[in-house]
Parts: sequence; structure tokens; C-alpha cells
Amino acid sequence: MSAIASKPLDTRSSLLRSIVLGGMFIFIIQIIHQGIVVTLIQKTPFILIWQYIASGIVGEAAFAGGMATAWLGLFFHLIISFVIAAVFILAADRIPLLRRHVIVGSLLYGFGVFIVMNMIVTPLSAAPPIPAPAMPWLIEAILEHVLLVGLPLGIIVRRNGNI
Repeated sequence: MSAIASKPLDTRSSLLRSIVLGGMFIFIIQIIHQGIVVTLIQKTPFILIWQYIASGIVGEAAFAGGMATAWLGLFFHLIISFVIAAVFILAADRIPLLRRHVIVGSLLYGFGVFIVMNMIVTPLSAAPPIPAPAMPWLIEAILEHVLLVGLPLGIIVRRNGNI
């Protein structure tokens, strides 16, 4: 029996609501972040961001796919956002230490997401390697994951009574 199925219906509903809220927040805030930081400041075409995400599955062909692969990348990012939210929210529901220190745990989780995505997921995907960012951009990317991915999940868990 799954962890969610063994919970009472109101608790399952609360967990699912938190996962949806967290996943949507991560998805939307990262679209905004990519639009501001990567497109406006770093001068990378907006479509290229989403094609790069799609290239994790379809490889280099994603960059020749136009809007179709950009939409595919956006869809993949939505799925990834929900998975990231679900892992943290379900972990917070099951791990007492995480429930007691949810904000600290969420900040560490955001850092962990950065490490896993950049050191494991992306290198194992079909996406082409990109050069390592300069130190200021590396710090910005880490802070983005800590503050825009991890922290909101901790706040959602705390505010929705999942602790």
C-alpha cells in the first residue's frame, strides 16, 4: 500500500493539494526566473531554455524542433516540478526530524535538488553538456534552488498543516 493510500482521506487531500500547489509554484516561479535572469540578463533566447530541457530526452534534435520541442521542454519542466514537490512534501509527512525543522530541511532540500539535477540528472540525460557557469552565476543558480524551490516547499508544508 502506498504512503498516501494508507492516510485518512482528509490528510491525503491535504498532501495532494500541497504537492499541486508546490509543483505549480516551482513551475511558475522558475519560468519567471528564467525569463528575467537567463533571457534578459544573460541574453539567452527564451525558447532555447525549454528546448534544452527537451534535449534531455530527445537530444540535439530538440534545438531544431522549434516551438514543438520548446513546449515539450516546458511540459517536462512541469512534470519535474511536481516530482520535486512530491518528494519533499511526502518526506516531510513521513520523517519526524524534517517535520520539526521544516524550513531548514527545505533549504537543504533546495540545495540537494540543485546538486541532483546538475550532477546526476542532466549528465545522465541526452542533453548536450554546457560549460560550467562563472562563479557569480553558479552562486545565483544555487540560491535560486534554495530560495525559489526549497523554501517555498517548506512554507507550504508549514502553512498547510502537513507538519
